[in-house]
Amino acid sequence: MVEDLVPNLRAALGGILPAGWRDAAPWGYPAQSELALITGVFASQLPEQAVGDIADSVMRRRPGSSLDNLVELAAIDPVDLRSILGDRWGDSTVLGVPRRRADVIHEAARLLTHSGVRSAFDMQDAIRTRTDEVAKLLLSIRGLGPGTWASIAFMVHAPIPPNDDVVALVKDSLAGSAEDAEVVDAMDRSAIGDLIRRTAHRLGSDERVLSYGLHRVADERARNAGMFIAK
Repeated sequence: MVEDLVPNLRAALGGILPAGWRDAAPWGYPAQSELALITGVFASQLPEQAVGDIADSVMRRRPGSSLDNLVELAAIDPVDLRSILGDRWGDSTVLGVPRRRADVIHEAARLLTHSGVRSAFDMQDAIRTRTDEVAKLLLSIRGLGPGTWASIAFMVHAPIPPNDDVVALVKDSLAGSAEDAEVVDAMDRSAIGDLIRRTAHRLGSDERVLSYGLHRVADERARNAGMFIAK
């Protein structure tokens, strides 16, 4: 039944996604777990250019490193990590949470290594096969929310089920078909993720690229809704 909804979602995407969405998704760091974690923490709240600058800073300050060993990242003192992240962002705090991003990154690296996740391959495999376990571990970290968890997975090229905002966005886009209304309403996050994956394939695109576009639109919609409520 999910396959039957692919044409509906494909048709609706033109009214959902902005022009150029296929080229908007950053490539990420599928072979560098340390950069995937670091940029994932920042990318959920900062513009792409700023995230790229942070990645450049890390690479310059750790020459010779493959940047694919979370054990090494966890061994760096958080104070030293601030310096590695660069003068502008090293001391920055998470928006809405009075905690430095360097401390969030350090704790995430430590918890991931304790769970056996030490490389990009480990991260991809764990997120794919132990999704709930890894999500629970990362979301237990103060300052790391669902948006950041999705961002980390995206940067390391590991697909995760869409969050509640993306689920709502997709369901709303399919609401026009009365005969499918009951089926759409019953779809859970896994089914929506399957629909996104199948639709991306039909479009000749990558799942992560379509997922990234939908996440950005869903996040903006959620922010606008929050601003409206606040008024």
